[in-house]
Amino acid sequence: IGKNCMIGGQAGFAGHLIIGDDVKISAQSGVGRNIPDGTFYEGSPAFPLRDFQRSYIHFRRFDNLVKRIDELERKLKNL
Repeated sequence: IGKNCMIGGQAGFAGHLIIGDDVKISAQSGVGRNIPDGTFYEGSPAFPLRDFQRSYIHFRRFDNLVKRIDELERKLKNL
């Protein structure tokens, strides 16, 4: 683990990993690969914060997307 790292509670690490300097890892994240300097990781499995946030936004919209797809399928069926 590098210098000036912040690791949240209940974060888990699998294997012998290299965690760079100035890394932040959110609580309950599951780290399974090396993490480069100056990055912020979150999630399980852990991945860069920006990617995690994008995925979370998509996840929150998933219900609406399913409804839209169902509606489009009904319209196509009626053509």
